[in-house]
Amino acid sequence: MAEAASMPPAEPQEKAARQLLSCNQCRKRKVKCDRVSPCEACCLRNIPEQCEYQLTEGARKPVLQAVELRQVRAENVRMKERMRKILSAHQAKLDENDSDESLTMNDGLKLPPKIPAKPAGLRQKKFMTGEPTDNLYFGTPGLASVITDFASLNVSPQGASLTHTAARGVDIFAWQDAPSYPFATMWSSQAGSTVLLNCLPPEQDILSYLEAFQCRAQSCSFPHVPEECTVEEVKRFLSNAEHNAFVHPDMLALIFTTLAQGLQNGVFDRYGGQWVAGAMEEELRKGDVYIAAAMQALRLASFMNRPTLLGIQTLIMIGPYLTNSGKFLDAWALFGVTIRLAHSIGLHRNPTRLDPAPPLKESAVRQALWWWMLHMDQQYSLTLGRPLGISGIGDCPPPEPLTTDPTIMRLFTYISQFTVLARQILSSDALTNAKIDIFTDKLLRLKDTLPDVIQFDATWLDEDKPIPEWPLEAQAAVFYGKTQNFLILLNRQRLENTRRDSNDSAISVQSPIDPATDCDNVPRGRERVVESCRALLTVFQFFHTRVRTAMICWTMGQQAFNAAMILTLAMLETGEEKDLGIVHNAYHIFVEMNQKGIHKLAGVALEKLGNLLKGLNRSECPLGSVMGATGMLLLEDPGLQGFIPEEFAPLNFRMAGGDIPLTNVGAGWAARGAGVGPSRGGSQGMRQNADAMATAGSRARPLVPAKPVLQYPPTNQV
Repeated sequence: MAEAASMPPAEPQEKAARQLLSCNQCRKRKVKCDRVSPCEACCLRNIPEQCEYQLTEGARKPVLQAVELRQVRAENVRMKERMRKILSAHQAKLDENDSDESLTMNDGLKLPPKIPAKPAGLRQKKFMTGEPTDNLYFGTPGLASVITDFASLNVSPQGASLTHTAARGVDIFAWQDAPSYPFATMWSSQAGSTVLLNCLPPEQDILSYLEAFQCRAQSCSFPHVPEECTVEEVKRFLSNAEHNAFVHPDMLALIFTTLAQGLQNGVFDRYGGQWVAGAMEEELRKGDVYIAAAMQALRLASFMNRPTLLGIQTLIMIGPYLTNSGKFLDAWALFGVTIRLAHSIGLHRNPTRLDPAPPLKESAVRQALWWWMLHMDQQYSLTLGRPLGISGIGDCPPPEPLTTDPTIMRLFTYISQFTVLARQILSSDALTNAKIDIFTDKLLRLKDTLPDVIQFDATWLDEDKPIPEWPLEAQAAVFYGKTQNFLILLNRQRLENTRRDSNDSAISVQSPIDPATDCDNVPRGRERVVESCRALLTVFQFFHTRVRTAMICWTMGQQAFNAAMILTLAMLETGEEKDLGIVHNAYHIFVEMNQKGIHKLAGVALEKLGNLLKGLNRSECPLGSVMGATGMLLLEDPGLQGFIPEEFAPLNFRMAGGDIPLTNVGAGWAARGAGVGPSRGGSQGMRQNADAMATAGSRARPLVPAKPVLQYPPTNQV
């Protein structure tokens, strides 16, 4: 005891310093941080630029709690689905036993069938919220809202809009080599599926094309692609091809479309990782046959009145193929049919609210397809300057990726939010200065929410700088370019040197202001247009330098052509040539695309941009302007929203129920016999017509001969 008392007390051990893994803002507010830069919490508070860490990215590990929660929820849904099947099978067995007992006890007396429970009212849910709202398309129309909308109907001229662009006159210098009908009729109407099977390549080539599609489709088929090519399903189909093609021609159509996509997207890889002159044209000959075969297989499946999920997948995948083949207008028209078929099978509905509900795996497929269609719809609408084809998002929730990578998860969230924001911009009818500034700020804030690893900037052009692996680098560049394209089209419609009042109801011209910047030093108006054009051409140069396989994506080519034309117009207006270098780089890229045959419209872009650059050298007055224009400078559209006299006059239409004049008499649709008055019903009208025709003589004759009087036999002889 004495020795223990004489021992000196032990020195207290110092606690290890706790690593500061969360960002400074989350530690200050004491909230959960996912440790991705910028983190999700800072993005939700609209302060991604203030998300800073004490440690480097390699020293901290992302928190995967959210991923684990999603997996637990998915497992919960899977177990509920399994339990429901077990209970249903057990109940069916009990009902069968009860029915057998009732037959023996009641000597064949059958009880009336049970009336199933009335399903719950189907109601639309808003995006990412649980609040239901009445909607005419979901079984519970809100009559008050319909009356309100009709009372506030305004048919007066609207303000600026991205989907109601100013009508352009017919361009006689437009591209005259119009593409042919994309679905050539190569088989007779009686030809069955056996003839189509002869178009399939050997099984080894089929699997090779499937692999090329799986690997390279991300460059053009944004934002969703199949997670895996179901090779086993394809092999199962080919094991009894004749029978399966006869019974399931929609699966045959999907295989043909996948082959065409693999041919188009895999040209760069099949020719040794380079673009070879004539290679794309040769591969597209086979791809066009596969696309025609896919449409023939869909006809055999009666896809118009019997839509299936496989048929809709086929039509969706045909769209990017047509777009990258110089047939953007055909893709847009076909997409309208696809929308109607998707609505027919309830693709816009929450899969859990269908009756019966599909399995969990098919529900994920339906969600990905619908949100792919939503994104393609806004892309077509933005490029062509036409209204959205899908009127509402529906209550189908966005898909969730089956991955634990926080970067992929954040990218999927960004794509869904970008799709919703883009549709809001395109559905806005009156784009005032205030709305344009609000949408501009939202686009820039949303772009900043992407993780730093996929934040595209001009330094990516340096071949020594490490960039994300495929396909993240292509996706980051594409969505950066789409954001800049929206900024260009929005700010071109901004009214310069004017300001609106607080209610944004009428323009009140005040002292001239500088529209280039505001209190937050955000470029506006013309300065924003020019800056975004430079950024877009930087993305175009990045594809040419470091992601050459993605040069087949014509969506980026069209946006780059539009940006190059606007920058050239800006140089013509100001006389400054500081952007001449970046425009020349874009011009040389189009030269290579035309020489290598990468895209059919590259030559048209080359011609138009070259003519404008010649005007710059001669200091000619520009035919257009940077500001005030609406829509993109398209290469396919020759100006269809203008009057073009046709060889034959169209039909005339009038309100039903009025007097019907005697038409189709003499030469022309609207010709009328002399003295022939309007036709009236009843015997009086018949007598008037007969007298009029007798007076007219040979100048008028009835179009349809009088019907003979039918003699019916007596009833007792029938």
